[in-house]
Amino acid sequence: MNDDDILLYKRLIELSNRAYQNNIYTFSDFLSLSQQDVLYQAARDKGFAPISYDLFGGYENCERKMVRFGSEKDFGYEVDYPIVCIKVEPLAKKFAKEYTHRDYLGSLMSLGIDRKKFGDIFVDGMDAYIYADESTADYLMENFVSVGRNSIKCSISELPESYIREALKEITIQVASPRVDAVIAKVYNLSRKDTIPYFMEKKVSVNGHIVENNDKTLSEGDTVSVRGFGKFNYVRQGGVSKKGKLHMDIEVFGR
Repeated sequence: MNDDDILLYKRLIELSNRAYQNNIYTFSDFLSLSQQDVLYQAARDKGFAPISYDLFGGYENCERKMVRFGSEKDFGYEVDYPIVCIKVEPLAKKFAKEYTHRDYLGSLMSLGIDRKKFGDIFVDGMDAYIYADESTADYLMENFVSVGRNSIKCSISELPESYIREALKEITIQVASPRVDAVIAKVYNLSRKDTIPYFMEKKVSVNGHIVENNDKTLSEGDTVSVRGFGKFNYVRQGGVSKKGKLHMDIEVFGR
């Protein structure tokens, strides 16, 4: 682990201990996939106090997630994640320009907001939806006033169900085996050889865990993320073709 990972490792253990000792919920900042792998490493090392933890980013298929230490079983009461969904829309859509995820991210960073204080950004035409922690959401509501040349307004909202449904594309693929590199290659129209650098550069995760072995076998229900391409769910395995290839039903995220 690098220095930043070691600091995060220690911080997560501290949050776990504080929750256990004080009988209160504690929350991390939003964690990237590689940072979530630090969490799993701490769990494997048995560094956490004997208390539950889970992850959530605003909705179930978010990539960047907070960790919550504690549960209703531990404490006898429930506390929601301090996450707010903010809708960003142009003041004058007639004259507005559509911007990309990178544009919204750049505008947020130019406000001096640490990347760990907000989660996934979803762009829906001229609008966008941003998950942020509660304190950062208050700041954004007052200070986030433009993206590129668009003057914007912010409001508390929810990610529309229509967006979630439209962002999922269901496909059926045929592969020789459920190896992760073979499935990624088929989903994103790559050769298996082309997928290798993504494993070497730690850009592939399965269920939030960084995967460096390209021969890992996928199971039904697995969620695979490939940085630079997106994310997909392995829903179910179908039958076998006459040539011996497996039919796999996949849900691909992205617009």
